[in-house]
Amino acid sequence: MTCSQIVLLLDILRRTSILGMMSLKTFLFVCLLVGAGESISRADQGKKHGDEAERLQARYTPMVKLIEGCLPAVASLQTFQAQNGGGVFTMGVGSASVIHEEGYLLTNNHVLFRMHQGQAFLPGQPPMLFRIIATMSSEDLALIKVDAGKSLPSLKLGRSDDLMLGEPVVVIGNPGGLAHSVSEGIVSGLNRSTAVAGTFLPGMVQTSAAVSGGNSGGPLINALGEQIGVITSKNLDGENINFAITADRVREMFPILLSAELRYGFWLGLQVEMLGPSVIVQDIGEGSPAEESGIEIGDSIKEVNGREVRDGVDFHLALVGKAPGGRLELQIQRNGEQRTVEVELGELELLKPVAEEGVEGGLKFEGFEGSWDALPNFDELEPVADGVVKVPNEDAYKTDNGDNYGLCFKGFVKAPEEGLYTFYTSSDDGSRLSVGNKVVVNNDGLHAVQRKSGLVRLPAGLHPVTIAFFEQGGDEELEISWEGPGFSAQVVPEDAWFHLP
Repeated sequence: MTCSQIVLLLDILRRTSILGMMSLKTFLFVCLLVGAGESISRADQGKKHGDEAERLQARYTPMVKLIEGCLPAVASLQTFQAQNGGGVFTMGVGSASVIHEEGYLLTNNHVLFRMHQGQAFLPGQPPMLFRIIATMSSEDLALIKVDAGKSLPSLKLGRSDDLMLGEPVVVIGNPGGLAHSVSEGIVSGLNRSTAVAGTFLPGMVQTSAAVSGGNSGGPLINALGEQIGVITSKNLDGENINFAITADRVREMFPILLSAELRYGFWLGLQVEMLGPSVIVQDIGEGSPAEESGIEIGDSIKEVNGREVRDGVDFHLALVGKAPGGRLELQIQRNGEQRTVEVELGELELLKPVAEEGVEGGLKFEGFEGSWDALPNFDELEPVADGVVKVPNEDAYKTDNGDNYGLCFKGFVKAPEEGLYTFYTSSDDGSRLSVGNKVVVNNDGLHAVQRKSGLVRLPAGLHPVTIAFFEQGGDEELEISWEGPGFSAQVVPEDAWFHLP
């Protein structure tokens, strides 16, 4: 007992007249009893707290730690989608992962379909509007950005070339609008194929982790806390048969998804390895600003303008918003030595428009007969039909049974203003679209209807265009769409096609 407790006991005994009847031995014995009871009470309380700590520690499993570490880097998305006319909007939900601390998020293209405005919700952060940086419908990938005003927790983009059947995985996302929901499962299949909104997606990873509408765009995470996939779709005819775009596919497609030089109009002329753990220069364009600066193939880039770049994705993100005439200061490592290289960005050379004198509406076409597994060189074949069509499609010419034929359209497409244009071909079987001498969309091969896209930066005016198409058997389809400055994806209208008579 403490001194204050003894004084308090004496006062209680005095007030109740008990103290006067006690001997000193009796009083000391009472003190011992009270003190012992207090010690036992404290011991019981300490044991209780110890048991609770042990129980909490036992429940704090590696899975809980994994989710605790990854959750702050997973966003729930809410989108408002414009409907046809009338100013009517519907709400959609999806998921995304933070892949860079400056606020870059990876998601699915179909999550952003017809999006007018979108918000991202990250744990511990206020709701943030996001803007679309880049989309790629042919891979169902999209890059968006939030401006948080501070560094955000991010997920490391892992590798998927060594995935093992049965290894544990976690899905974090926004199923049905239930923000930051978690499910677990295993890698249950490799190299699967699926289709989303008419887009054929090969090489997918299959998982048994539960997925519902709203999980699209969210991360598939391995036991190391690395993102190894982007949840994209599920098999509605089975239970827990779900698919994700692999991390390696994201890495491979990222330079095309972002297309920084085309998107912002500058010229660097530098390619880096996308699958390696660092930023290694893989190729340098002849006469490019990169070559003139003295950069060499094999150099390892460590920083861009003072910003650390850890892999190829980081490097390409460091190019967002750059412009012709801007300067890049690169910290590189060559043969074990650190050095600084400065690069002045050039201006991307645009395709030159052609004169509009004498042109008429529509495209010329030639029809061919034959059986092919891939697009032939139609210039070497003899056409069986020709003419002019208002828009290119599979019906310009076809055989009696609709099989084993090909079409080649030539003429001009008119860009209404200078800017970045995305062209799409939706075809069954193969198709290819070229502007000038540049192949913009390659959708070749035998396949069911699938949509592919490509980017090109065009000045305003007429540009030579060639569209090739073939059909071997079964159904046939050819549709050409585009999106550009001030307008969303739509079928290229009749008044955009021209030819010389």
